[in-house]
Amino acid sequence: MSVIILFVFANLVVLTSAASVFWWLSDYDPKVTGENPKEDLSRRTLRCGISLLLVEAAFWNLWQYWHYNDRVCGVAYLATSLPLALVWAGCISEMVARGFHWLIDPEDKREFDPKEGVRELDVIAGLIRSGRKEEAIKLCQMLKQTEGANVPVLEMMLEHLGVPQPRVKKSKPLTEAYHLRTQGRFQEAELILNSLMAENPRNLEAAMMLMRLYAQDMRRIDKASEVLRLLEQQPHISSAYIDFARHSIVEWSNPRPEKVVAEAQPESIDGLLAEGYFGTAIEILEQKITEQPQDFSLRLKLAEVHAVHCSNIDRAVKIVRDIEASGIFSTDQIQSAKAKLVEWRKIWPRYN
Repeated sequence: MSVIILFVFANLVVLTSAASVFWWLSDYDPKVTGENPKEDLSRRTLRCGISLLLVEAAFWNLWQYWHYNDRVCGVAYLATSLPLALVWAGCISEMVARGFHWLIDPEDKREFDPKEGVRELDVIAGLIRSGRKEEAIKLCQMLKQTEGANVPVLEMMLEHLGVPQPRVKKSKPLTEAYHLRTQGRFQEAELILNSLMAENPRNLEAAMMLMRLYAQDMRRIDKASEVLRLLEQQPHISSAYIDFARHSIVEWSNPRPEKVVAEAQPESIDGLLAEGYFGTAIEILEQKITEQPQDFSLRLKLAEVHAVHCSNIDRAVKIVRDIEASGIFSTDQIQSAKAKLVEWRKIWPRYN
């Protein structure tokens, strides 16, 4: 009787443990995507059910071999264990692959903020609206270097701000339209660009070139506004980009004369930040840090500009790490910088 009780107890422990492990492992099935929960549940249940039957058969044969020294059951145990390896080979392979990927590129588990990119573009659009083109260019170039940046849109903005981007590839029709426009053959360029817009109303490159053709070259603001309205009706076009296009139309239709005297800028860092000269403030701080590498306040201020004014926490984190690794600052200063970093993270929901 005691042997039977031991067998039943051991059997329950093995089956319960196997069920838990199998269900956890079944989540690594490459075909379990989460897109169809019912299908995923059925697939996982079937795989686990078949596996438990094989485990039960293997356990019975192992028990017979161990208790009665039945060699036939020993061979049967091996025969029933082999299909288990085949059933779970794909899941185990996927689990190992994910583990390896995690080691070389850990997953970013911070909360995704879908409005982060829009806020950054809003800052750029605000600089453009206020006529601070150089500031907008510097901010675009800085944001391009950050993780998760919308590089194609930033490069497109830089192109239209007059900064060539080698990675921005223009299609042949766009290239032809560009050459026709520079040659003064506006009607021919218009036909090509309108054709591209008819094929894809969300073609931002074609739309921007067509708006510029109408506003700057053909002096048809009404036509440029029509293209802008068409663009506004398209889904998933950033409001900041629409704002950028609207401001560009005004600028193209009313070109400003070159300023002989540069616009006066605030002298202090805080003054620059108050006026929105973020790029200039960063440039000045970086220059001062090069000259005075032991100045803790300058480094902390640079981190603050990136974190608070440019929503670039990653860059601020790097600056704080550099402070810690430099070996020239006290423990109190390092702790103070880390405390500030915690405060800055609370500003942007993504980093909480």
